[in-house]
Amino acid sequence: MTTEADRFKDLYDVEKHVRATDGGILVEDPYPGFAELRAQAPVHRGSVRDLLGFGPGGLNLRPDAPVYSAFSFEANDIVLRENEVFSSTFYAGLVTQMFGRSILEMVGDEHRRYRALVQPAFSPKRAQWWIDNWIGSLVDEAVGAFEHRGYAELNAELCARIPLQTITSSFGLTREEALDFRERAGEGMASDPGAALARHERTTAMLRRVIEKRRAEPQDDVITLLVQSELEEDGERHLLTDEEIYGFARLILTAGSGTTWRQLGILLVALLQEPSLLEAVREDRELLRRAIDEVVRWEPTDPIFRRLVTEDVELCGVAVPAGAVIEMVLGAANRDPERWDDPDRFDPYRPLKSNVGFAGGPHVCLGMHVARAEMLVAMNAVLDRLPNLRLDPQAPAVRIIGLEHRGPNGVPVVFG
Repeated sequence: MTTEADRFKDLYDVEKHVRATDGGILVEDPYPGFAELRAQAPVHRGSVRDLLGFGPGGLNLRPDAPVYSAFSFEANDIVLRENEVFSSTFYAGLVTQMFGRSILEMVGDEHRRYRALVQPAFSPKRAQWWIDNWIGSLVDEAVGAFEHRGYAELNAELCARIPLQTITSSFGLTREEALDFRERAGEGMASDPGAALARHERTTAMLRRVIEKRRAEPQDDVITLLVQSELEEDGERHLLTDEEIYGFARLILTAGSGTTWRQLGILLVALLQEPSLLEAVREDRELLRRAIDEVVRWEPTDPIFRRLVTEDVELCGVAVPAGAVIEMVLGAANRDPERWDDPDRFDPYRPLKSNVGFAGGPHVCLGMHVARAEMLVAMNAVLDRLPNLRLDPQAPAVRIIGLEHRGPNGVPVVFG
């Protein structure tokens, strides 16, 4: 019989995830290549894969469009802020297949209206609400399951559990449904329309049950917020339709369970590989907060995103035609020496500056404050409850891998 632990290990296998999403590219360090290209020019003609010599692949939704890649912080910041010129409608077809129509593909006033409905639940002021309702107890349970054992594989036993169970609990899904949803999310890239339709039917059945229950018995959670939200259009206000709720829910559930686990794993690896830093954050929890911001700069989990160019434009001196695709290399932008000294070093002590690890502009990551809260609570528990924590010397070497989706191939530790 497949256990919950087995399912977490399988569904959150970073190497498997990278192979499925990155076309088999298990590159460990793309940053020297990023740096060489960024030094040559802030913007290049060509896709990142081609420029790095990996050949075609990746997310190719517009195969006939010319492709440009942005490497400097300035170029990426412009693309992120000017969302109507560099449009997220690039993702429209894929997003509709995966979630139904959602805020990920919207721009302008429509995007602002729809995002404003859920933004309050994800504001910095609501971080403690997430901790009190879900994160704190979930972290306590996860760490409690292995803290007396003396060893753990933190990727599957901690990093994977907290984001998934936090976001699905806030939507009223059971634990089994949470894992089922994660499994369905892994099918979201399927090109087979039949598979996509079957996925939608299964996730819709899960969500329909909760929506109907919350309409009858509201609770202090995200799904209740969506059920009770009113949208103003053409001077009239109306409750969200079921289809609109499904779109929001699928997007938030998928995003909320799909990146923070890898970012927490990267943070653990960065600290475990520098024992003096691990001790420093153990002694100074304000430094831990800075380490969380720094790891998002230093090694973002999703270093490449794309936008559709809607008009002829000049980007950092390079003419880019309407209809082109811009690949934003956020990983390169976050290590731009024009903005940060010694940018390739993980350094929680460095002066704080905004980075694009959580993207930026109108589509800045909706859940970034929840992600920070998850990482902070999880790390505090690790530091408080796992003495003499270190990477397991008997385990295979830990590697951070991937080109478009990065994470550690495992976080095996011993302690006590």
